[in-house]
Amino acid sequence: QGAPSGCLSQGILHAMPVRTREFVTLSHVDRGRKSKNMGGNVMQMWKARHILLGMLTWVPILNAWRQRHASTGGSDSARYCYSVWFRHLITLNRYGFNVRGANIGELGPGDSLGIGLSALLSGAGRYVGLDIVPYSAKADLNKMLDELLDMYMKEAQVPDDKEFPSVRPRIDSWEFPRHAVDRGNVITKAEEIRAQLGSGLDSGFLLGYRVPWMSLPQIDEASLDLIFSQAVLEHVDSLEETYRAMFAWLKPGGYSSHVIDFRAHGRSPFWNGHRAYSDRQWKLVRGKREFLLNREPLSTHLTLAKKAGFELLLTQRDQAPHGLDASALARRFSKMSETDALTSGVFLVLQKPKSVQALGN
Repeated sequence: QGAPSGCLSQGILHAMPVRTREFVTLSHVDRGRKSKNMGGNVMQMWKARHILLGMLTWVPILNAWRQRHASTGGSDSARYCYSVWFRHLITLNRYGFNVRGANIGELGPGDSLGIGLSALLSGAGRYVGLDIVPYSAKADLNKMLDELLDMYMKEAQVPDDKEFPSVRPRIDSWEFPRHAVDRGNVITKAEEIRAQLGSGLDSGFLLGYRVPWMSLPQIDEASLDLIFSQAVLEHVDSLEETYRAMFAWLKPGGYSSHVIDFRAHGRSPFWNGHRAYSDRQWKLVRGKREFLLNREPLSTHLTLAKKAGFELLLTQRDQAPHGLDASALARRFSKMSETDALTSGVFLVLQKPKSVQALGN
């Protein structure tokens, strides 16, 4: 892809999500196993509730209540943020990424900037979080910093799959990755972070928060060493523009690391039930929500990443073979490839070529 320009800003503004709760447990898959052939009238019954809830967001007083109480979940926990960051970092380190002094961006940090604080404590030089709703503005980041610093100083193990069974990516060892962090400067970095928090999130170079993110120029082209997200890209409406933007932001040789959750996020008792809604029904389900699910499969992400110019370093798939049969899905999803149909989640590691003639080409 070519370098993004200002004309992309409105599309990406409406597309950019916050990172959502990784709350769909294995029990949802179990229900899919028991009911994989269910559809027809039964399927229409479970759709009705979600369509009604979406329509209610058009009632001003109800939508205002929703906005006041909205939360993404997950990133308000220091242990969650610590676990997510180290899962990304440990994997990226295998492909040559060095966090020391790195400029890092995150799409959709959600309820706090805890994952970004973890990155800074590891040795990153700068972090910026991009969102469309200022969920993190309400977070107690000093408390989050204290809890993260305590774990760093104790070299606490990475919280594992027993504590966070649905969190990805998977890693081989839960030991503290001493080799991957700038261990000697943790205290100094914590003091620098605390000083900036006292003056305001965007008061210094170390920590940035762009909400609402409305234009590409807020991040310079070829300025980031890493752009990552955790259960975010499944919510992006304008995926092509977003992949182009990420490619443009990265320096040559920079990395792009993303966990993508293809499950229904509570909009169905079946893990793939969100693909049973017609486009018209899905529009009703979404209502006035700032984001929901784009329902795109793995192949769409791989195609757009390649089109943007990325090289694919890792595809780590989760497979959920049980759910609604293809015959119960909406027409545009009924003929997906077997890989797309069975992929319930993926972890992608992408890299911008170290030598590029022009951004996006």
